[in-house]
Amino acid sequence: MTEPQPGQPAPPLPPPAGDPGSLGAGIALAWACLIGGYIIAVPLVSTIVVGLNRSGGDPVAFALLIALLPWVAMIGLAIYFSKTNRPRTAKGVLVGIASILGVGLLLAAACFGILSTMSFH
Repeated sequence: MTEPQPGQPAPPLPPPAGDPGSLGAGIALAWACLIGGYIIAVPLVSTIVVGLNRSGGDPVAFALLIALLPWVAMIGLAIYFSKTNRPRTAKGVLVGIASILGVGLLLAAACFGILSTMSFH
């Protein structure tokens, strides 16, 4: 390869090898983890809570751990995609997490707005 002459810009770098992934796929994966994770987690938690209540155990900590599994899966996906050289998909998962939190915030604000106009007499 030839050296660039003084005063001339360096030649552009070649594009990175491999597929950088898709931002939309990452967002869809984050939402799929949330929805699918809770479709699986809710019946599992209810079954375990009923079983632990019958045996006299305290199911709260275990139920919270299972409820956090979809979020852990999303973080795991972001780490996996960044390690396998698909940074756009990893960013998409993180954007998906941010969009989930944003939707939750907007829903909470809407509910508080509705409740603030109600009379509880």
